[in-house]
Amino acid sequence: MPEKSTVPHPITVESIYPGVAVISLNRPERRNALSIVMLEQLVHEIDRLAKDHQTRVVILRGTGPVFSAGLDLVEASNPNVIEESARSVAAALHALRASPLVSIAAVHGGAYAGGAGLMAACDMAVGSSDLKIAFPEAQRGLLPALICEALRWKVREGDLRELFLVGRAIDARRAEQIGLLQRVTEPQSLLEQALLMAKGILAGGPETIVNTKSLLNRLYESTSANRNAEDQAAIHSHVQARRSTEAAEGLRAFLEKRPPRWQ
Repeated sequence: MPEKSTVPHPITVESIYPGVAVISLNRPERRNALSIVMLEQLVHEIDRLAKDHQTRVVILRGTGPVFSAGLDLVEASNPNVIEESARSVAAALHALRASPLVSIAAVHGGAYAGGAGLMAACDMAVGSSDLKIAFPEAQRGLLPALICEALRWKVREGDLRELFLVGRAIDARRAEQIGLLQRVTEPQSLLEQALLMAKGILAGGPETIVNTKSLLNRLYESTSANRNAEDQAAIHSHVQARRSTEAAEGLRAFLEKRPPRWQ
């Protein structure tokens, strides 16, 4: 039987193979909406696993019908936690990319907005054939400022503009074509395919794999000397959009299940 951690909801962790841990987003009743607590626990677990001297690969997946519906918009509509929420998103995206662990997203059902951002922040992604991916931020009056960094190295500029500006959902095959997914498989084989990819990673030398990920990060990251300032600017842009009148209307319309009435 796999060994399960005692970490409570909304994140669970289990060991399914030597050197491989599965981290599950575990708010199925909320379609794994990304709350501050969930994102903080995700960062904590990535850090813990990176220090246990046993885990080398993490597979990130969601419980219930979808991988993640994105940011918890009920929480996001609370003006008192806007900045805390933004920083928790940024921290989770950074943790996945910067960790010495190799991360594989195993994505099913749906991955929307920040949920798709988490998927893109992983080193690789395997998607089920039923998967839909969308970035509906503009329809909520929000900016995809925090997830741009995760996506811009994986998706061509024209495709990224379509994803963000048009906002329509794409299917798994289209996501594979534009670089958001490395593999597409049937839903019942999703975890199996992710584990197969993980075993390929485990065949490499432990230090070599860590150094190779670090090399790739340096290759694709911004060469600007003001990287920290750029990160802070992205958080500022995200927060400002969350405080805008269009965001207030977009979030209200979403919660009331109606089209937004833009001024």
